[in-house]
Amino acid sequence: MSNKNIMKHATIYKLKDDGTQTILATCVLKNGVVICTGNDIFVKNLEEEGIRDYLSENSNATLFPKDGELFIEQLPNNFRSGYLMAEIEEEGEEK
Repeated sequence: MSNKNIMKHATIYKLKDDGTQTILATCVLKNGVVICTGNDIFVKNLEEEGIRDYLSENSNATLFPKDGELFIEQLPNNFRSGYLMAEIEEEGEEK
């Protein structure tokens, strides 16, 4: 029997004027809810405005941190421009 103890999180990067990347926010899935930390204005916008759900048949569907894993999975689809980029990472182990 497999016991997964894997933590999923996403990091959102912003490209600076000198070409280097800086972390704008980090979002971690904990107990089914996403907790984002980082730039206060950016994090507040994620919490209040949400992000678009590109997998939904409803083109106006919005996801919020309370939507958990779906929110994390859609971050890269919402932040993939020349200046903003989100990457999902999984940490932990399978037992």
